[in-house]
Amino acid sequence: CDRTIVLNNNVDYGTRRIDQLPRPYSCQVTPYRELDFSERTKRAAQAVVPFFLGPCKAIFIGDVAIGKTSLVNRFCHEAFDGDYTATIGLDFEVERFQILNQAYTLQIWDTAGHERFKCIAQSYYRNTSVIVTVFDMTRPESLLNGKRWLDEAMRLNQGPVLKFLVGTKKDLLVCTAPAIKMAYDINAEYWPVSARTGENVTKFFRRLTALAFDHGVHAGAASDCKFVMDIVNRLGQRNEHCR
Repeated sequence: CDRTIVLNNNVDYGTRRIDQLPRPYSCQVTPYRELDFSERTKRAAQAVVPFFLGPCKAIFIGDVAIGKTSLVNRFCHEAFDGDYTATIGLDFEVERFQILNQAYTLQIWDTAGHERFKCIAQSYYRNTSVIVTVFDMTRPESLLNGKRWLDEAMRLNQGPVLKFLVGTKKDLLVCTAPAIKMAYDINAEYWPVSARTGENVTKFFRRLTALAFDHGVHAGAASDCKFVMDIVNRLGQRNEHCR
């Protein structure tokens, strides 16, 4: 018996176009208070000279069998299968967006949650832009374990990252208070979603990608500024030696 449920034969790629910063699930449970793209981002997107922003690497971490792959497949393929097998090592998806008329790529790294594959999964944690800690809303222990998964991912990433806490199986909704408290504790934006019904899935991915784009422009500008300052300093040192 095939239990796969496909909602649409084709993904609505109109959802990959973003002209305004999407709202969080709750303005009360997010550390990212921006109401719109920053002025710097808007100016960069409207500049005559095109700019290149590298892809966003988003890792999805958490216990085994909590719905990480179901969440990813719902967004990428508009499909839900209740009989997914456990991920071995890593599943990888690429989604292309148009944000403020600029091309932007989201890399989705769906990591294994089984203990025996942890060493393999951790090898993919480095140099990430976004960490999505996933838990099953019907399994409280998966929320508690989420803090450990996040700590391990943060240990391998020294730079700033965007953090999200995502609860799956919203259609089987249970008490959300512990998840909201956890989101506050780890300074992450909270999203309850349902891969089965599709509720909040596309909204979440659009929000994630748009925030990563905005923060990426700022990080790129900071790197460019540092590069210019390094050149200025080196020229200054060279001039000192020539005197």
